[in-house]
Amino acid sequence: MKTKLSYLSFLLVLIMCVSFTNVSHGIELDPVKEQIEDTVKLGESNPGRKIFETEFIKQAIFGKWPKYGGGMVKTKLVDLAVMSAMMRKARKNLSEKDAVSMTKSDVLVISYRGGDDVFKIKLQQGGTVIEPANMRRPDLRGKDPQEHAAFFLASFPYSRLDLNAKTTIIIIKDFGEEKYQVDFSRIK
Repeated sequence: MKTKLSYLSFLLVLIMCVSFTNVSHGIELDPVKEQIEDTVKLGESNPGRKIFETEFIKQAIFGKWPKYGGGMVKTKLVDLAVMSAMMRKARKNLSEKDAVSMTKSDVLVISYRGGDDVFKIKLQQGGTVIEPANMRRPDLRGKDPQEHAAFFLASFPYSRLDLNAKTTIIIIKDFGEEKYQVDFSRIK
């Protein structure tokens, strides 16, 4: 009886461990076909800016995004959801081929809308400061002047990041800096 009870206890602990370790937390580097399809459907069912109101995307937003003084952590699946939402708003569909190619990226992109005084975007995880591999400012001069804000994209190789860590996004400006806390374990 005692052996049977020990065996059942061991089995219960093993099942709990397996159950909790199979739960996917953090940024998904290799999304499977079902995840890609579900993400595209999420975007299509929330066209345009409605996508920013979904819990899936809210986890990736910091500051006042999509307005001035805010940004978004653009992982493979976040980018896919936003792109499919914007294409649906334009009455188009994201092709399966384009969706799959979007998931092949090897960099995490931080998008930030701010002033012309933004100098650099960095990440900090624990005591490590991570520099961007690339930072650029796309030309958005054709936009409405009332909504004008400088738009910045900073790319960070996934290989240099802890994809389950709490992270500080540091926006370095000409005079000072802004810091935003995000939890990569909550972002897909």
